[in-house]
Amino acid sequence: MNHGPPAPAGGTPRTVLMCPGQGAYLPGALRHLSGVPSVARVLRRVDAHSTALGGTGPPVGRLLTDPAAPDPDRLLRADPLSFDLATYAAVVASATVLLDLARPPVHAVLGHSVGDLAALTVAGALTPEQAVRLLHLRDRLLRDAALPAAGLLATDMTADRAAELLRAEGLTKLRIAARNAPAQTVLAGPADQLAAAGRSARELGHRATELTSRTAYHHPLLAEVHRTFRRHLRTEPVARPEPAVYTATTHRAVRTPAGLRAMAAAHLTAPMAFDRTLRALSRAGFTTYLDSGPRALLSTLARAGLPGCTTAAPSRTPAGVERLRDRLAAALE
Repeated sequence: MNHGPPAPAGGTPRTVLMCPGQGAYLPGALRHLSGVPSVARVLRRVDAHSTALGGTGPPVGRLLTDPAAPDPDRLLRADPLSFDLATYAAVVASATVLLDLARPPVHAVLGHSVGDLAALTVAGALTPEQAVRLLHLRDRLLRDAALPAAGLLATDMTADRAAELLRAEGLTKLRIAARNAPAQTVLAGPADQLAAAGRSARELGHRATELTSRTAYHHPLLAEVHRTFRRHLRTEPVARPEPAVYTATTHRAVRTPAGLRAMAAAHLTAPMAFDRTLRALSRAGFTTYLDSGPRALLSTLARAGLPGCTTAAPSRTPAGVERLRDRLAAALE
């Protein structure tokens, strides 16, 4: 999945392609792109390898090309592994098209949460077959862990305000999972405490929305799953990423084999500071932030965290190549 030239020397405007996580699954999202060779190839590889590993869920090729496929909540409840595979495939397949269309070209890839696996694939550090195998492994570890009901809650609070609320309400099992933007903080933890945090936040006039999530990612609840996953990753071959690859759990490019393996597992327990990563990219000369997922989730956060930056979300709704090209040109002109 190598695409794009190396980052240019200082002073030249640079573009980063952002790879979202769980919010990237949308039924039929790729229905207008199914005939694009690179898209068809990604969907075929994901489905073939998942089947070879014993996967029995609906093919991602159908989930991502049929608008009548199950919605995110329904698919997650019925088949969490299929939800994960479709999320991954949607981002990688969309990225193959955007990388070909982007002018100026993309010089870095940024993953957000489980979108790190897509980012590692787009940057050439992992193959789709490796990522599918890791998603199957993670699915088995999560099932075997028999975790309590837990999840994620998005709020419009600052991180400091969210921390104050947790202290005031005695919600000791909750953690800040993501500092996404100045006024978007995501909480993670057991379902009962998340519900209490949501009620308290709304009573104070804040928005609080439960996210579609299998469990409390970016939380110590998954520490044992993380340790086992990392042990498996020690022997996983990784290639040098090209272009550079970043993750929302750190503000520096990830370059070493050990760092790339850690990145593949970071979404399990490491908190994200997406706003900090964006500021680091801005200081490094990145001026344009290209969203590879539907609904323009990450481009919205980029605008909030970097006022005045250029963003583009051509895949925000299903569209064919020419429509994507037009949207990209309109955003970047």
